[in-house]
Amino acid sequence: MRSLRSFLASFLLVLCAIGAVPSLANAQSTSDPAERLKEADALINSGQPKAAYAVLNSVVDDYWQRIPMFVQKATFATNITGYGTYSERVPIFKVNEPQIIYVEPVGFGYGARDDGKIFAAWAVDYNLTDTQGASLFQRNEFLKVNVPLGMHNREIHLTLTINLTGLQPGNYISHYVLKDQNSEKQTQFSLPFEVTE
Repeated sequence: MRSLRSFLASFLLVLCAIGAVPSLANAQSTSDPAERLKEADALINSGQPKAAYAVLNSVVDDYWQRIPMFVQKATFATNITGYGTYSERVPIFKVNEPQIIYVEPVGFGYGARDDGKIFAAWAVDYNLTDTQGASLFQRNEFLKVNVPLGMHNREIHLTLTINLTGLQPGNYISHYVLKDQNSEKQTQFSLPFEVTE
């Protein structure tokens, strides 16, 4: 069985591979992540898995706060019931048919209300173009999304519903900019689709 240390080392290598962690030497944390991983390893080896998990979670949370926000998955979908549980659909829609999009954001910030409850929130800018890139419709803050959380949850999804009433048959591309409302981070993704009679 792989040790906690080898698992965490692999996790950090993945972060480096996507450009999230330039080097441990540049870490902004007040304590050395490598030392905290050793601490977590020692805790699990001494029979304290709960304490080890807390240390592990704090290391991951530090990197989460520092990495640029990005979209891990975005697709047209149906039957969305939770994180990773949905049916992907072919991006062909009838005229006036609503579009439902499943989105997995990563690296977003967390906010807290006056009552202490945690939430994640985004404003979504939207731009519809034809396949040559000419803008047909554009609106900032076309949607606003607010997700209540029980803690610093990382595996969350967004369900966006878009109604493009009156859009004529043809091929188009929807461009989305997710603007995190709890940090300065933002990211974007695009989805091509077709409208038919």
